[in-house]
Amino acid sequence: MEDRLAALFDAVPESHTSQYAHIRVALADCPEPGTVLNWLCNSRSADLLAGLITVGRPLTHADLDAASDGSRSDAMTADYLRGLLVAYQVLPERDELSARVSRHLDRVITRHPPHAVLLRSYVRWSLLPRARRHQRLRGGGVKNRIRWAYARMNIAADFLTAMAAHGLSLGEVTQHQVDAWLAGGPGTRYEVRDFVVWAHRRHHACALEVPHRPKADPAGPAEDSHWDLLHQCLTDTELPLDVRAAGAILLLFGQHLTRIAALTTTALSTADGTKFLTLDRIPIPLPASLGQLLTNLVEHPAPTGWAANSPSGWLFPGHLPSAHLSSVVLGRRLAAHHIPNRPARTTALVAVAQELPPAILGPMLGLHPITASQWRRRAGTDWTAYLAARVNGSRRNTARSE
Repeated sequence: MEDRLAALFDAVPESHTSQYAHIRVALADCPEPGTVLNWLCNSRSADLLAGLITVGRPLTHADLDAASDGSRSDAMTADYLRGLLVAYQVLPERDELSARVSRHLDRVITRHPPHAVLLRSYVRWSLLPRARRHQRLRGGGVKNRIRWAYARMNIAADFLTAMAAHGLSLGEVTQHQVDAWLAGGPGTRYEVRDFVVWAHRRHHACALEVPHRPKADPAGPAEDSHWDLLHQCLTDTELPLDVRAAGAILLLFGQHLTRIAALTTTALSTADGTKFLTLDRIPIPLPASLGQLLTNLVEHPAPTGWAANSPSGWLFPGHLPSAHLSSVVLGRRLAAHHIPNRPARTTALVAVAQELPPAILGPMLGLHPITASQWRRRAGTDWTAYLAARVNGSRRNTARSE
């Protein structure tokens, strides 16, 4: 392995060797040298690093941005390498949300140049500030916010292009054209609501109605099955520790997987002998079994290869030193052990909303006030239906006995 490290890093000019010092030491000192050797010999990200080193100047984020402009595979390779280089201090940290959104905006404008002014204004004054605010206040994965912004940029550009094909500027678009466009494509077109609301507020368009995207009413599993799954997560030592912990948080508090995956170790605290978990603003006292389970997860994190050589601070660390586990990967792990995501979340939120008013539910679980109120109404509806079913069942039993 030493020969491979020398072949990679000896090409660095002497004036820039300090930039790569931390990563070279981390690779050399890794307790799993076979994993490092495999990365050096077979990884595309290692090949990319070798190519960038030969440039002979300090490496920058712009170099990796340029390397990711090809295929999706190129972008994934560059992202992996960026995570490593930031974690080992080869590159400084940067605001990935702003950088990614700005770069995607440039790509969208390249495809739709006539709409550059409107799209830049929309992103600068609406999308990006809200994405930053949501990330700061609500947490969750940065990639989730990036995808949210990408989707709205893309749909806004498609809408403007479609209207231009009919010879219409944004100010000339009528409700009839909007309805026809929505009806002629997939349900994702309803996401243009965000853009047309902003355009009307900025006096770029007349008042146009775009309904919220239709969503199926989520259904939860039977309540007995739900609590059986929770009991299994808390007690079944045959399940992987990270699956037990994530499943328990999902089944008890109804958190999105994006928020569960992005929980840090600092979210778990102790006061007067009680463990607390902070999901948003209010620390939540935990049952002793769940508190111990999360403590074990902090003390014995799942192995993540040589990337684990760098401390991460995540409850669910990913395969990159500075990144948490992907919510998609977490969902697959839960599904592999028969823990359903959306149904479990629905049942958990209905159960919690039956006990707590929206004013507490929102800041405790990180829900928007409107969303918290909707779950409270849903809980009331489910509870009423349950009582009605019990009453009808009692009447039928009485009729049979007579």
